[in-house]
Amino acid sequence: MRYGGEKTNTMYDTLADGGGDHGTGERSIPIEVAVGDDAETRPPVDDATRVDVEVDGQMYPTARLADGRYVAWWFDTDAPDLDDPVTTEWVAAPTRFLAAGTLHELWQDPAAFDHVTNDAISPEP
Repeated sequence: MRYGGEKTNTMYDTLADGGGDHGTGERSIPIEVAVGDDAETRPPVDDATRVDVEVDGQMYPTARLADGRYVAWWFDTDAPDLDDPVTTEWVAAPTRFLAAGTLHELWQDPAAFDHVTNDAISPEP
C-alpha cells in the first residue's frame, strides 16, 4: 500500500509455525517500511487506537490502520501525530508489537534501515 508518493518497501519475514497450508511449516508475514517527505500523505489511522509499546526500554507509538494492520512511528511517547509533517518514517505490520519491534531494530542499525528503505531488498511473491 502506498500513501501519496513516499517510498515503501515490503519485507517478508518467514516464521516456522509447525504446519499450515503450505506443508513446509513456514509462512510469510508482510512488513511494510515507508519513508515520506514533509509533503506526503500519511497512512490513515484510527486515533482512538493509539497505544505506546515498549521495546527494549524504548516506547514507540502505535495505532491501527484503516486496513486493520498496525503502524509504528517515532521513538518516544512525546511523538507527534502520524499525520504531522515531521513524521517521515513508519512501519506497518499485522500487529502493533511487530511494527514497533521492526522499527526499533531498524533504528538500532542505520545501515539495515538504509538497506531496506533504498529498495535494496526484493519482496517475495
